[in-house]
Amino acid sequence: MAKELNELMTSADVVAYWLEKNLNTYTVVDQLFPFKKEISIELNWVKGANNQPIGLRLSAFDAKAIRRDRQGINKYATEMPFFKESIVLDEKTRQQLNIVRQTNNQAVIDAIMENIFNDSIKLITAAKETTERMGMQALTTGTVTLSSNGQSYNYDYGMPQANKITVDTSWSNAAATIIKDINNAKKLARQNGYKLTRAMCNSNLLETLTGNTAIAKKIYVMANGDVEITSENVKSYIENETKLTIFVNDEGYIDETTGNFVNYIADDVFVMMPDGPLGNMHYGVTPEESDLMAGSEADVALVENAIAVTTSKTVDPVQIETKVSMVALPSFEKADGVFIIDTTH
Repeated sequence: MAKELNELMTSADVVAYWLEKNLNTYTVVDQLFPFKKEISIELNWVKGANNQPIGLRLSAFDAKAIRRDRQGINKYATEMPFFKESIVLDEKTRQQLNIVRQTNNQAVIDAIMENIFNDSIKLITAAKETTERMGMQALTTGTVTLSSNGQSYNYDYGMPQANKITVDTSWSNAAATIIKDINNAKKLARQNGYKLTRAMCNSNLLETLTGNTAIAKKIYVMANGDVEITSENVKSYIENETKLTIFVNDEGYIDETTGNFVNYIADDVFVMMPDGPLGNMHYGVTPEESDLMAGSEADVALVENAIAVTTSKTVDPVQIETKVSMVALPSFEKADGVFIIDTTH
């Protein structure tokens, strides 16, 4: 007996389809802000300054130890934002599919079902894009700003103002002292107890740096003058001179207002960071996960134990609704160890 359409469009089917299409995807933010599950919508974390060590104070024998205050410890507590959107399989599309199913033309049935599932998993992809955008905002600005559907949030991670560096000469200027600017930032980080080992920018910035006179001369000398100045050999030269590993990130998103593509990391930003995770991407419990998974009102499944996919059937109009929801926000415990160069000032 053929399955009813609502039996084919379960939340588990939608999640399985998404996983099949997105097998082994591992993003920049997944690495810098690894997954962490919370049991509520509240987020608490501690950000501690990793300052250079201070020597012990002298003491007489048999004297009571002098108590040292904890320095640079800041506690943060906030409520994570809630994201939710749905898509509906309407009556007209249901009727068209039911008519085609009666023909037993499996190729056509599969093509229609694939289109339906592709529409449904767009919401899961949107949820993943949202967490990627939040993580990259935190990394490149020290804040996360969210605004849509009449809701507005701003999360400030307390990144020291000294970590947001402006240069004396724009890096687009052929005379800019790029290596000096980077190494000065590394020295400042070391004074604050951090060793910067990695950097991130987009390819547009590297392309700009091919016009830098000092870098071009050095590359020419090393290659005995027989070389074309490219983004790749500029990248290699900077890595060699600064001992940073540079990651090029050209990923981005479509701006909801303008419809334009926006890079996660802007053309004028060069970010430096220490080894290891910088925080976590925290996922809270959605109402769908806490209240609907054990009931019969709707069908709920989780993507990566984080994003709730809910499918439900309505009788008037006759529709199947697929809803995707999540509660998520990054923490940024190492905000004090990230340094952002504004390369235009």
